[in-house]
Amino acid sequence: MSESASRFSRRSFLPHSSSSTSSAGGGGGKDKEREKEKEKEKEEAYVPDAKDLIKQYTLQHAESGLASDYVKRKNVIRVRMMGEQFLLQAKDVAAVVDWIEGIQMGTNVALDLDERPMPRGPIFPRRRRRRPRTVDAANPSSTAAAAAES
Repeated sequence: MSESASRFSRRSFLPHSSSSTSSAGGGGGKDKEREKEKEKEKEEAYVPDAKDLIKQYTLQHAESGLASDYVKRKNVIRVRMMGEQFLLQAKDVAAVVDWIEGIQMGTNVALDLDERPMPRGPIFPRRRRRRPRTVDAANPSSTAAAAAES
């Protein structure tokens, strides 16, 4: 196999392949180092010990939403659970929406099946069946048109 064939192999075009050995670009060494550093940071992520745990909170009956009255910081989420209130700051509006949706999804499934409220049906009106048009005896033009169609 020639050098050019291995240079354009399938692996070199896959951006997230951790097993790629060659790079098509000239500055591939720096990219590899950055990828390795990112992977190392993920592996070294902080995981607290069980002895460091102070209190656990459940999402049962939790409330979450945008803390619009909190003006000190932007993108703040208010979460109330187990009688306590927490303020969480996200980096942008998209993260705020994702966090609120995620917390609300967790809240919806946190209760036992017997205790969960029944979901509401669709709020928008349902489509109704159309009845066949009947001939109106009071309007002679409609009866003549109906007779002509038959």
